[in-house]
Amino acid sequence: MAEEINTSGTGALLDSATVETDRDAVRRDLLGVLFDHTPTIVAGNLAVSLTASVVLMQGGDVLPLALWLSAIWLLVLLRLGFVRRCRSRLADFGRSQLDHTESRYATIASLTGLVWGLLPWISYDGVDAFRDFFGVAMLAGMAGGAVTATSSLPRALNGYLVFALLPFIVKAAWMGGAVNLGGAITLLFYLVALIAFGRDAHTALKHALELTRQNARLAEHLRRERDAVQATMRAKNLFLAGVTHDLRQPVHAVGLHVRYLRALQAGGLSASAMDEVCTGLDGAVRAMSSQLTRLLELSRLEAGETRVSRRAMSVNELWSDCAAQFAPLAQEKGLRLAFRPSEAQIDSDPMMLRSMLDNLVSNAVRYTERGRVLVAARRRGADIELQVWDTGAGIPAEHLPHIFEPYRRFDDRALRHDEGQGLGLALVQRQADLLGHALSVRSRAGHGSVFTLRVPSVTAV
Repeated sequence: MAEEINTSGTGALLDSATVETDRDAVRRDLLGVLFDHTPTIVAGNLAVSLTASVVLMQGGDVLPLALWLSAIWLLVLLRLGFVRRCRSRLADFGRSQLDHTESRYATIASLTGLVWGLLPWISYDGVDAFRDFFGVAMLAGMAGGAVTATSSLPRALNGYLVFALLPFIVKAAWMGGAVNLGGAITLLFYLVALIAFGRDAHTALKHALELTRQNARLAEHLRRERDAVQATMRAKNLFLAGVTHDLRQPVHAVGLHVRYLRALQAGGLSASAMDEVCTGLDGAVRAMSSQLTRLLELSRLEAGETRVSRRAMSVNELWSDCAAQFAPLAQEKGLRLAFRPSEAQIDSDPMMLRSMLDNLVSNAVRYTERGRVLVAARRRGADIELQVWDTGAGIPAEHLPHIFEPYRRFDDRALRHDEGQGLGLALVQRQADLLGHALSVRSRAGHGSVFTLRVPSVTAV
């Protein structure tokens, strides 16, 4: 059997799962922005740390500054390698991988900030004003630059800023003196301001990324809606052209029979002639009535004017009504139309359910040339599945997703000249949606089809 199609209604455009998926997607986008800034971060750390080391080594602290420079470069290379490994797989990261990546990056950034924070403990002594000023200027510049480069990951930025600036604040306060205390207080306010700026920059960036995703989703939703409307309009135009042709035939037949009656001489109308004329008129009127009834029912459903009136009814009662209508047609075609008896009671709208079953059985009989059509009921938990099996030509897999669309036909119109206009299955789908009955189909070309309606059962009294 081919793939089963469930035609139940779709959910809201945004549900909790979509929101969670968007959050992860925005986190990936934020990491992508951070990774894009990595070359700038690497270049800045390498250049500024080298410049600071060369200048400060003039004071004689060669070995401590060389070790410090080595630590900076090692962490920078570690960050670069980590980003390169993660960038190629970022699009596939789930929540746990995102958590791990953000944590690792924040750790590397915090360690880099800590090494920068050690610089004042190496070079700041309150003796050489130029060395002291230069070291603090390098430190403040690196902290300020980090806000722009690292704001997409707040915990990495905050870790870097705290570990980079707090050691100087502690040392300056420990050294005492008006100048040192003033510098400590200034950098403390600077630290608080940078954290606040970083938070605001992160909020703005995150909001922009969220809006970008929402706009993209809305544009895609509108595109699908537009395409669906255009497809429906094209199908409806084709339908109107077809139904005009098909209704013209029975109208023309009625006109011919009326002219024939008028042409008969008084007393020249025999019983056999009357029967022949009436049979033709009856067939033409039934064809027009069927077309117009289905069109009216579909229009009422699409306009939301159909009202549901549910009650308990027996499956056998449903079978009896349907058999009385289609048994003669099946017998005429040489088909076996069988209804498997069932004592089950179901809860539905009797008129709508009869209409749905009539359409399904009508299609099964119409498109089955040999074999049988079986109508059966099977219990599935608290529900009853009403199934219509046929041994007809089946439905090609590429047509299955579209068979419930209105105004569509997939049989060869050049070979079949019946009154169908692709309204029957569309009616069944709309009525099933309105009643909350799950509708599905399984089919394989050349092996027949089975249509299933899942209806709530009730306890027999």
